[in-house]
Amino acid sequence: MDQLIAGRKAWWVIGALAALAALAGVFTVQPLDRDEARYAQATAQMLETGNFVDIRFQDDPRNKKPVGIYWMQALSVGLLSDADSRQIWAYRIPSVIGAMLAALGCFWAGTRLMSREAAFAAAAMLAVSAMMATEGGIAKTDAMVVGLTTMAMAALVQLRHGAGWRTVLIFWAMMGLGVLVKGPVTPMIAGLTTAVLVLWERRIDWLKPLLFWPGPALAMLIVLPWFVAIQISTDGAFLRDAFSGDLAPKLVSGAESHGAWPGYHLLLLSLTSLPIIYFLIPGLRKLVDDVRDSQNETSDAARFLLAWIIPAWLAFEILPTKLPHYVLPVYPALALAAGLGWKYASEMPAWSRYASLVFGVFGATLFAVLMILSVSNYGGDPIVGIASAGIFAVLTLGAIFEILRARKVPALALIIIAALGGHVLLRSVAIPSGPDLDLSQRVANAATHLQSTQGVAARHVVSSYTEPSLVFALGTETRLVEFRELGDQIESADGIVLSIEDTARSGSDFAVFDQIETNVCARREVPGVNYSRGEETVLIIRLHNCEQEG
Repeated sequence: MDQLIAGRKAWWVIGALAALAALAGVFTVQPLDRDEARYAQATAQMLETGNFVDIRFQDDPRNKKPVGIYWMQALSVGLLSDADSRQIWAYRIPSVIGAMLAALGCFWAGTRLMSREAAFAAAAMLAVSAMMATEGGIAKTDAMVVGLTTMAMAALVQLRHGAGWRTVLIFWAMMGLGVLVKGPVTPMIAGLTTAVLVLWERRIDWLKPLLFWPGPALAMLIVLPWFVAIQISTDGAFLRDAFSGDLAPKLVSGAESHGAWPGYHLLLLSLTSLPIIYFLIPGLRKLVDDVRDSQNETSDAARFLLAWIIPAWLAFEILPTKLPHYVLPVYPALALAAGLGWKYASEMPAWSRYASLVFGVFGATLFAVLMILSVSNYGGDPIVGIASAGIFAVLTLGAIFEILRARKVPALALIIIAALGGHVLLRSVAIPSGPDLDLSQRVANAATHLQSTQGVAARHVVSSYTEPSLVFALGTETRLVEFRELGDQIESADGIVLSIEDTARSGSDFAVFDQIETNVCARREVPGVNYSRGEETVLIIRLHNCEQEG
């Protein structure tokens, strides 16, 4: 292992692991997350209109998150594809980079907090962990904000150990970019950690380098120009809407039906942190032991990690609105704790080792079940899901065997291989094998074929299937409406109309049915499952007014 982690080679290996884990499914899975489709569509509209200040989903202002991720996605699409192609993979590349930054930042922090070998183990586990790699393959803010936050925290670690002005600039650059990507998350993590450490250690001298004025100036230079521009463009509505319409509801209640009791994130940890969980409990026990022994040279590192983990975790658990990825900025610190658990497992109490292993097996079992369900519940061949789960199970059993034998390096290698294989099997094999998970793209393909066979091109597209992914697939001008509005939209449109009826959401108004059956020149049915609503449905695609071509 010494040769693997020597010099720059360790950085390349960690970056490659993070990239491979995040890229699994990037090219094969269509947008499954509603927010991903909204982010991608808003970015596409920036490229279509040339307006890189306002953020819009069709005609609606998207005053929720700042512009950072949209700019990053626009740059990626501009370099690798184009807005008309609607290739979702191009919008996901910034998230892949974010996952790589998180793993590399974890290693950078770890090289100061622990041995290089433990830091490498931590960063490798984070790189292939279930939630980190999954978000790394989705075109949203979360992977990038974790990458920026982790780099900021790593810079903070270096500053506690005497780093110079370049590190100060890195810290403030990450702060500015973090705010530009997801508002208060990065400053919140750094602020909570810093506040707890100052109160715990009763000293503040190590923060003095952060007052080096070019650092805060750099952060302001990153953040302020766009915030001033968007406030002017929206007559002050952006910050007002971002707070009252997005942040405030999450602070006071379970916004958008995502409420949960405290403990939610802890309950999901076995699955979402896999394979970190295999060594997490011994690692946390090691941190507690080091803190108790204040004369130990590792106590400073233990305090930093606990100050990173505990207050932020509690904040996310107390927050009424919860989604599994919210707590992801804490995962690099958990990974570093697990790196210590991996290195010192044999010295930790047996109960901590076996408890971690049990939770790890539980998480791996859930992951395997997810492979099977993602195929069998969504129209695919169950054999594909079972075979994928079986391969993952074999890899996991090998890792468990090595953990029980206390063979550190083989155990680490096998849990990394099992996790990486799990991502490939789930997101590159199992999910693409469930056709109902790709309903919007199937509808878009059917609509294109229907127009081709009729030799016409629709001037208007109107749909009562209201998933944002359909807008991304069919284009910005697609109008999403309620069923009762569908007929009026068809009647009032001038020229050829493509309509899509979601039969699961259709009402009993026969007048609407009469309207949507008017001047139909071709139709096609696409059965499937609206996975976001959990409803089986048939989408009826109709072409109207073909005689009006030209």
